[in-house]
Amino acid sequence: MNCPVCKCPNPPGATHCNLCYEVFNRSAAESYLHAVKRERLKTEELQAPAPVTRGTLDQLLDVLKSMDWAGLWKQLLSYLKKLRHVLLIGAGVVVFWVIISFLFSAALWYHLLGKKLSYAFPAKTSPAFMVGMNEKIRSWSERGGRLDTPLEEFQVEELGNVYFEPEHSPAKNKMAARLRVKEWIQIMHDEKQLSTSGIPLSRTIPLNHPSLADTHFTFDKKGFLTERRASATIRTGKIASFLTPAFPAHRIRRGEIWSERVEWTDIFNDWKIHWVGTLRWTAGELEACSEGNCIRLTYQADLHPQLWAEPSWAAKAVRHIEPQISTEGVAFFDAAHKRLASNTFSYDGILRIPIQDLGRIPYELRVGRRVRKTPGDIVIRFENKIDLSRN
Repeated sequence: MNCPVCKCPNPPGATHCNLCYEVFNRSAAESYLHAVKRERLKTEELQAPAPVTRGTLDQLLDVLKSMDWAGLWKQLLSYLKKLRHVLLIGAGVVVFWVIISFLFSAALWYHLLGKKLSYAFPAKTSPAFMVGMNEKIRSWSERGGRLDTPLEEFQVEELGNVYFEPEHSPAKNKMAARLRVKEWIQIMHDEKQLSTSGIPLSRTIPLNHPSLADTHFTFDKKGFLTERRASATIRTGKIASFLTPAFPAHRIRRGEIWSERVEWTDIFNDWKIHWVGTLRWTAGELEACSEGNCIRLTYQADLHPQLWAEPSWAAKAVRHIEPQISTEGVAFFDAAHKRLASNTFSYDGILRIPIQDLGRIPYELRVGRRVRKTPGDIVIRFENKIDLSRN
C-alpha cells in the first residue's frame, strides 16, 4: 500500500510507512489530533527566532561599519537646531514647575516659618471622633516581696462616638465649644463576664450617665485653647485632654518642645486612681494624612497617681501609691483644617500600694489560708491605651 503522506510504496499489512514513519489505520479522531499537532509544530518552527550564528554577527558588524555616523550626527544636530526653541520652552516649563512646587511645598514653609496649631469648630460640620479605650488589669498581694495571694484580673474595652459643637461665648474675643457623646459601648473580656457561648458581653452606656457628661472648652479669637472645663469622670473627663491638646500660641517648628498639664481618673474595680501629670510634646515632621498633610507630634507623660478611693476592706489601711510607669503618645494635627486627626496614648506599669494588714483581704478574694496581721503590698499591674481618630 502507498503512504498517504509521502506516497511511498509499502508491503501489504505494514503498520507504518518505511520512509516517513506515518502510522496507518488511525481512527478519525486520532488522525485529526495528529494533523493539529503537526500544524502547530510547523507554526512554532516558523515563529521561532533564527539562531544567532557567526555569519549573522559578521553581517551585523559589516552593516554598522558601513553606516555614515558623521552624516547621521549632522542630521540630528540640524533637527535639534530647528526645534531648539520648542526644547528650550519645554525645559523652561519643567524647571519653572519644579521651582514653584518647591517654593509652595508645605514642608518647606513648615521648616522655615512653622505652623500655628489652632482649632476651628464650624457650625455646619461638627468634628466627630471615634474613641477607643482599653484597660487590662491584674492584681495580687505580696508579703515580704513574695506572692501572698492572687486577686482580681479583668479586661475592659470601650468604644464611643463623640462630636464637637460650637457654643455661644459671652466674650466677643473668645470662642466656645462643647464635647458631646453620641454613643458609648462597653465590652467585658473578663472570664467571669463572658456569655455562655464564650463571647465577650457588651452593653450600651446610657447617654445620661454621669461619666458621659458634656465637656466645655474656651478658645481665644485665634483658636488657641484657653480653658478646659471637664469633670473628673472616667470617660469624657479622661479623653478631653487628648482630644484638645493645648498648643503654644505661636508658630511651631520641627523639633520644638513644650509641656502641658493634664489630669484624669481611672477606676480599677474598687480602686479609684486620679492621675496628675505633664505631657512633654515634641513637634516632628510633616506627614501625609487622610485630608492632606499633618504634623506628627510625639509626647511622653510624667504621671503621678493619687489614691482617691479604695475597697471597703482596705479603708484606712492604705495611704499612698508607689508607681512604676512607662508612657508613649503619638498625635497628628491637621493645621490646614485646624483640627486633630488622631491621637494614641498608652500608659502601663505597676502600682504598689502598701497596706498595714494583709488579713483585711476578704476570704472570697483570697486563695489559700488567711494570714495573721502582717503588713504587705497590694500590687496592680495595668496596661491602658487611649486611641482617638477623626471620623
